Amino acid sequence: MDKCRVLLVDDHVLVREGLRELLMTFEQVEVIGEAGDGFEAIEKVRSDPPDVVILDIAMPRMRGVEAVGEIKKIAPETRVLVLSMYAKEEYIRQTLQSGASGYLLKESASAELKSALNYIMQDRIYISPGISHSVVDSWLAEAGSGTESMKKEPLTPREREVVKLLAEGYSNKEAAAALFISPKTVETHRYRIMEKLRLKSFADLVKYAIRERLIELN
Repeated sequence: MDKCRVLLVDDHVLVREGLRELLMTFEQVEVIGEAGDGFEAIEKVRSDPPDVVILDIAMPRMRGVEAVGEIKKIAPETRVLVLSMYAKEEYIRQTLQSGASGYLLKESASAELKSALNYIMQDRIYISPGISHSVVDSWLAEAGSGTESMKKEPLTPREREVVKLLAEGYSNKEAAAALFISPKTVETHRYRIMEKLRLKSFADLVKYAIRERLIELN
């Protein structure tokens, strides 16, 4: 198995050094470079796309959220793991909508980083357990207040199964195998689900799954 090639992006040199030392203890991980801000990160991704960018959300010159979007435009196959000291739903929502594959709190990075990398390399979404409950509570409160109407065309049992698997982080291929259907059929279901529920992004799909109690976050 090839090593996971990682680019570290943080404006604090000590943080980068600490992350590098930690990542060097992971057998299947190779740190191929570092960047001090979003602009530098984008240039490095453009010249040599890594498998994963570990990115601080609060940086000078370019916000982490903006950097995520630019990185995904340049290298769609590169996963972005956001590292932050902020457990705010707004930041989590924005980064996921911009294309991030995960959101990890700095305070728990050393304990969770390996798990987070393994998770996102399987094309799954990782949200640090330390923030999951606050995010879910916020989304459920929003749903209960009626700010977003859920009175849309109901999903079929099969569509609900597809939503559950996708929201849990299964790829189209993995969901297809679990349901004994083709990946193309999963993609068709996904398109119809997004149309029915009038959803605009994958983050909205995850939010729907949480509100409908189709999935739970630990």
